[in-house]
Formats: sequence, structure tokens, C-alpha cells
Amino acid sequence: MRIWGISKRNLKEIYRDPVLVAFLLGMPIAFMLVFCAAFGGQHVNPTSISIADEDQSLTSSAFIDCIENVPAFKLNEIYTEESQARNDIENGKIPFYLLIPAGFEEANQAQKPISLELAYKKADPMIGQLVKPMVEAATLMFLGISPPINIDLKGTEVEIKNETINFLIPGVIVFGLMVLIFTAASRIAADREDGFLARMLTTPARPWDFILGYSLPLILVLIVSTLIYLGIGITMGLSIIGNIGLAFLIFFLTGLCSIGIGMIVGTLVKSESQSAISWVIIVPLSMISGALMSADGMPTGLKNFANALPFMHAVDASRNVISGCATFSTVLPDLYYLIGWTVVLFTAGIILFRRRMAS
Repeated sequence: MRIWGISKRNLKEIYRDPVLVAFLLGMPIAFMLVFCAAFGGQHVNPTSISIADEDQSLTSSAFIDCIENVPAFKLNEIYTEESQARNDIENGKIPFYLLIPAGFEEANQAQKPISLELAYKKADPMIGQLVKPMVEAATLMFLGISPPINIDLKGTEVEIKNETINFLIPGVIVFGLMVLIFTAASRIAADREDGFLARMLTTPARPWDFILGYSLPLILVLIVSTLIYLGIGITMGLSIIGNIGLAFLIFFLTGLCSIGIGMIVGTLVKSESQSAISWVIIVPLSMISGALMSADGMPTGLKNFANALPFMHAVDASRNVISGCATFSTVLPDLYYLIGWTVVLFTAGIILFRRRMAS
């Protein structure tokens, strides 16, 4: 009978908390919706492709026209020299390019084997594996089954030891910093639940004082966590080719955005258990931002939505900086996004907290 009584009491506590019920039911629904919307569509967005045409012949021009007519591709830039394409890929302007070498027309006329080269950023090794089959299909469609074709994959940063590690670790760090959303929300909600905030509201403290009071300890956690993540990443084989200070700045601003979101969630929920709703925000955002998997195949609408938020910019910028593909000027637009979102989120947190105090 005691077991039954305890069970009834706990069941009542669950269904009396609508936010908790929404979390329990909403998490799997959010997983399904985001996964299906991002990666389960039948129509994949065209992949922007750049071409370095060093052959400059009628055959190479016809081949470029053939690639442009392939629905899977969207022609981006056409270079006359590979050095121009290599410079743009190192500056982060393009993710990859296809090299049509000199002698392409001659080899085609003589029915000799043809070698093309697909150069990509080692910051995203998935690009080569994704694009190579499409280029092969387009080439076979243009040339027929003979002469035989060979497409070589070439990463641009030879100093990187492990391409996969350099792709995954920055995204995992961003995801780890997004967990601060839950940490901040649960801390504020817990203090409201045990009456600490009610007692503090009797003091002359201003809303900004409360926000800073909760933010400063979390900023310390943010700094220490980022250093630990980077240290573990290096131990696992992460090669930091670019400016580590710039990478740290990107992660720092990402953490501030997460703390800002957590402050808003913590102000809105009524109990510590309700702060678990943060995970309904964290997990979908991490998926559509490309933190845990490449976001290249997402539909345009969802990708544009993710691009309007700070975390996709954080993932792309940190990967490009760490792998040596980007400088400060290259990632400056991403930094503006992160700084702007930090200001907006903390301002919104102060306004919401003031309204809570007034009520």
C-alpha cells in the first residue's frame, strides 16, 4: 500500500507539472521533427561548386556547362588558375573546388585516362566524400564510359594530423558550451523555488545586478570548460593550425550566448524541474547548427533559419580558424553575429527579470 501511495504521489507530481510533461513528450518529437526536416527530405539542396579550369579549351568549357546543368550542383566560381582557387579556399571563401588540368581536351580526344582533382578544406573532410560521387556521375555523363576517369581528393592543409578529429572537436566544444543553457536555467529556477530570489528582491539590487551575479560564475565555468575541451581535443589529435586566441574568442562568445539563453529560460520557468525544457532547445539547435554532423544537406529554409542563429556561425568559424583556413577578417561577420546575439539575449534577460520582479 505504501508503494502504491508513493507511486500515486509521484505520478501526480509529474502530470501536475505541464512543462515537465511537455519535456518528456516533446524531446522525442523534437528529435523526429528536426532529423526528418534536416536530413530526411527527398530533395537535397544543390551543392555550390567552384571550378579551376587550367585547360581553357572548348572541351573544358563544354564540361563546365555539363556540370552546371546537373541539378545537384550550383556553379559558384570559375577560375583560370588553380592558385586563385587555392587562395580563396585558404581564406574560407569557398569550401572546395574541382581542378580541370591542362591537357584535358587532348586526353579526351586521344581517349587517354583523365585525372581530375577535388581540393577541399580539411576543416570539413566530409565534403570530399559527399561531392566526389556527384562529380564522377557528371563526368561520366559528359565523357561516356570511356576514357576512364580518376578523381583525386586533396586536402588543403597538410599540417592536420586527423581530418575527422579537426572536424568533430570544434562542433563538440560548441555543443558542450550549449549545455550552459541548462546550467544557467536550472540555477535561477532552483533559487526561485527555494525562496532565495524572493529574499533578494527585498534588497536594493537591480535586475542588472542579478543577471551579472548569475553570469560571472558561469563565465568562469565557461573559460575553464573551454580550456579543458581544447586540452582534451589536442590530446585526441586536434591540430590547431590557426590562431588559438581567435578560436578561444569564438568559443567564449558562444558560451555567452548560451548563458544568455539560459537566463531567459530560467526566468520563464517556475521550478527547477521545468528547466529540463532547456534540452528541447539544446539538442535541436546543436543538430541544425552542424555541431554534431554536417549541415550541408539541410533544406534551404531550415539552413537559413539556423544561419540566423549564433551557433552555426560559431561552428563554421571555429572549424575554419582551428584548421588554418580563416583569419580574423574572414570570420569577422561571424563574430558580429555572436556579439550581436550576446547583447540581444542579455538585454532580453534583464527586461524579463525586471518584469518578474515587478510581478
